[in-house]
Amino acid sequence: MKTHSILPASNISPSFLVLLLLPLSLSCGSVQLDNIRSDYITIIQTELQRTTEEITSLLQNSDCSVFSHKLRNCTPGNATSVRTLHNLTCKMRSLPFLQMTLQLITSVEISMSCHCREKSIKMPTESLKRRRGATRRRRNEGTKNRKQTKKLCKAKAILSAMTECYQMLNSL
Repeated sequence: MKTHSILPASNISPSFLVLLLLPLSLSCGSVQLDNIRSDYITIIQTELQRTTEEITSLLQNSDCSVFSHKLRNCTPGNATSVRTLHNLTCKMRSLPFLQMTLQLITSVEISMSCHCREKSIKMPTESLKRRRGATRRRRNEGTKNRKQTKKLCKAKAILSAMTECYQMLNSL
């Protein structure tokens, strides 16, 4: 009688699979709350304020309340606050303002000893390039401005949530 294994025929060991399935909080190195708190006070707080000021100045009195951004809020648990901070940092990385936010993102990742996963970049096919070009030509200036404002508002909401998380961590 032949037995079937759950593992594929390759030489993947069960311990390797366990490592793949570890939760984010365990796979990102040991998070030292004291280090995170001191990094916030010495470095990250200033960078958060600088980045928030830059985003706010780009918004030029735009009303962000018309856009709803569903972000995770921090809860009073150390591990969940750190995990939420990490998720917010990774969301910030995906926004198109990387030049403005890169220093903040890098500082948070180093402070947590946990880096965001890089998404693979797919090269667009020729047909997608043509469709995308036609879409760009049709899009009027108002739509472009609205999309830019929406992304800036999302960045502002993320920065606000990150500030709240750090303040919560420092009050524990």
